[in-house]
Amino acid sequence: MRKSSVFVIPTLFLSLIVLTSNLAFAVNFYDGARAPKALYFLTYSSVYLAEMTTDAKGDTKKSDYGLAKVDELLRLCYYSPDFVATALVPVGYMDVRSLNQDAFGLGDINLGAGYFLPVKQVDILPMLFVKFPTGEYDSSKSVNIGSHQYDIRPMVFFYKAFGDFSVDAVAKYFIRLKNSTADLSPGDEFHLQGLLGYNVTDRFKFGPSVSWMISRNKKQYGAEVNDSGRETISVGADVYYRFSKISVTATYLYDAHVENSTKGHFFQIKTVYRF
Repeated sequence: MRKSSVFVIPTLFLSLIVLTSNLAFAVNFYDGARAPKALYFLTYSSVYLAEMTTDAKGDTKKSDYGLAKVDELLRLCYYSPDFVATALVPVGYMDVRSLNQDAFGLGDINLGAGYFLPVKQVDILPMLFVKFPTGEYDSSKSVNIGSHQYDIRPMVFFYKAFGDFSVDAVAKYFIRLKNSTADLSPGDEFHLQGLLGYNVTDRFKFGPSVSWMISRNKKQYGAEVNDSGRETISVGADVYYRFSKISVTATYLYDAHVENSTKGHFFQIKTVYRF
């Protein structure tokens, strides 16, 4: 293989790591709330669609990118109730029309644990997640379900109810380690996400949501790439309804401001079953 081809393939792959890294799940109602001691099974069915990519100034770089990403995430979560342990297993399909490539398979598995702080006025849940490189990955392709690198993800969840209103929020820091096969390092990411809820009834609530992500510059072959840091501000809403045995949350987010990433629409249906 020619030297130029060796360079192009990891460059395209790095671009896809960067462009799809903003698909982190938004905070949902009760994510940081104390729950009764039990084992919970959750599903997250999501679709992300993006035609546009942007440059470091937020201007349109490509208007016909054609990204479609569909994910099904299965999650087990145990509450003691103060101690929380969880495992997340994703399966996904990704298609990038402009590259004429797609991918399907198991994604990167996440394991996490946390403990509620002994505070009465507000629920505070620090957690630590590790993302493992279990996802489908082919170094000869630029479209992959897995990233072939570890993430270490500390985060702190908050929940506060006051009258008919509630606030859910989370602060996350993603330490994104190197893909040794391609010698690529996505930049570390900092996330802030918030959701204001209004209880229409004791079973039904809705409210506006906002998500902000900013990253460090990426590294390629050990060298930092200038002006490669990413930023995404997404706005939208959540709608929640609790049935007798399950609860369902619908989420929509629009990427209102984007730098060095895709600009699109995120849709998700989340269900929670208690055993």
